[in-house]
Amino acid sequence: MTEVNLSNLSTTRTDVQQPPRDVSRLPMISAEQYQHVGRYAGALVLSTFEMIGGLPRMACWADDNPTDFYTKLFPKMISRSQQVDVSGTLTIDDAITRLERLEPAVEAEFTEFPTYDL
Repeated sequence: MTEVNLSNLSTTRTDVQQPPRDVSRLPMISAEQYQHVGRYAGALVLSTFEMIGGLPRMACWADDNPTDFYTKLFPKMISRSQQVDVSGTLTIDDAITRLERLEPAVEAEFTEFPTYDL
């Protein structure tokens, strides 16, 4: 019978399929490698999404579960503005000028309502 040295097993991982349970045994990665982890993970998730049915399957699920789709999944996909101008240099006139450049102004008639003191 072959004798197994158990002292080596606590420091060396031989089965890469089995994740380590001790954080100190996790491999160290550089900051440069860490920058790409998110992209890699995103690519894996998208590949998995396609493998399990992709858009047609998701559409069927959303049709069967509209409440979950609209209240849990859809709000997470709406992007938020990542940058806010806090310099305070934009005036009302600048904002109006920018808006006028986007689309022509719509002419309309407005009715003024009387104000009441309560």
